[in-house]
Amino acid sequence: MTIKTSSELVGAPLAPTMFRLAVPGVIGALLFSIPGLIEANFIRASGTDALAAVALVYPLVILAAMFSAGAIGGAVSGQIAVALGAGNAQDASSVLVCSVLISIVGGVLMWGLVVLFGPVLYNHASDSSTVVRAAQHYAAYVFPAIPAYWLVNMLCSVMRGSGDMLRPAIVAAGLLISYTLLAKWVIPDSGVTLNEAMQAAAFAMAGSFLFALLLAIYFTYKNNHLVRFDVQAYRTSTLFRILKQGLLAASQSVMTICYAMVTTLLFSRFGTDWLAGFGLAVRLELIMVPVIFGIGASLIPIVGAYVGAGQRDRAIAIAWRGILINALLVGSIGVLLSLFPDSWCSIVGSDTTVIDNCAQSLRVIAPTYAFFALGLGCYFCSQGLNTLKFPVIGALLRLLLVASGLFWVSSTTSVFTALLLVASAVVLYGGFVVISLKIGPWSHRID
Repeated sequence: MTIKTSSELVGAPLAPTMFRLAVPGVIGALLFSIPGLIEANFIRASGTDALAAVALVYPLVILAAMFSAGAIGGAVSGQIAVALGAGNAQDASSVLVCSVLISIVGGVLMWGLVVLFGPVLYNHASDSSTVVRAAQHYAAYVFPAIPAYWLVNMLCSVMRGSGDMLRPAIVAAGLLISYTLLAKWVIPDSGVTLNEAMQAAAFAMAGSFLFALLLAIYFTYKNNHLVRFDVQAYRTSTLFRILKQGLLAASQSVMTICYAMVTTLLFSRFGTDWLAGFGLAVRLELIMVPVIFGIGASLIPIVGAYVGAGQRDRAIAIAWRGILINALLVGSIGVLLSLFPDSWCSIVGSDTTVIDNCAQSLRVIAPTYAFFALGLGCYFCSQGLNTLKFPVIGALLRLLLVASGLFWVSSTTSVFTALLLVASAVVLYGGFVVISLKIGPWSHRID
């Protein structure tokens, strides 16, 4: 079935359209990330070992979100936007069916891989057997619900690709509210073992995933736009097209998590207090992703719609504007946090030493958030422009630079030197991606 008109995003006034999509997009993305912050607040009463254990597993949960929302989910959004921009509702329905299939298979596969290989990562990341056992216990109860989390993010990606940013934000609000209520109910303040605290925290997180899934299914079923679930619309060619782009994007997600794991390995060499403190600082960096994602995800349907309508130059100009807005916003937040790190660290820290280590980390790393936003913003827009190889190469360069520290950073190395290495890698990442796109496939002036 082919409709007579293209996406309503094509030809619409740019500034009002970006604002209309970006505001609920940023809010929704922030709401999706806040449970991780609230979790740290709930479990800090259980001590530094509990915070360190969750710091080991949290990058894997973020990896699930990066795959299902940012990587393959971004490919889904881009494909939906292009299909609607070209006026092809049947192709859009095919993308929805394929996204559900990918969610189920991908979520179950990730669950199995974490069960098999998670303990190896935890043992390499921490010398504390207590922290490692607690991390294994937490993961054993969270990851059975990861397929539901995948499906939540993929269904929301379908909505975003059609230009609907409001309902994904409502789903995110449902996840946050359900997590907060469950966490308050099941996570004890004191008087339990470390494993019991980990189990309670995991149950709260898993329960919120399931509740959010019910909301996402309801909104998908009740939608009144052109993207409808129709099994007969399934096309193997659509599945391969999504996977080709999504797996390339997922390679960046893998490198991002490997980067987080490598930095965790580096700072674990300075002791558990530094592992916990740096982990809290990194958690803030990962929470910056929703701000970037909110604007980036709002650009995907616009950029993709213009590409589908045959107006690629206009799509590139729009992409650059959104990326610059992202960098200015996130960079300003980073500068403020580098000047006032205790505004974050004292909220989530468990004791004075951990708070001080978190603050030292932010003073060095937070000023580089603008470069992080540049690179990641280009990554999101590339999903609508099919230029993902440049952000992926940038992520690889960042990973390689930080990984070099595994050969020369030790417990006798200055912590400031290790922090400077991490900051330099972020600058390299953002700078390389922008320059390579600007002189390459995006060589288009901003008009």
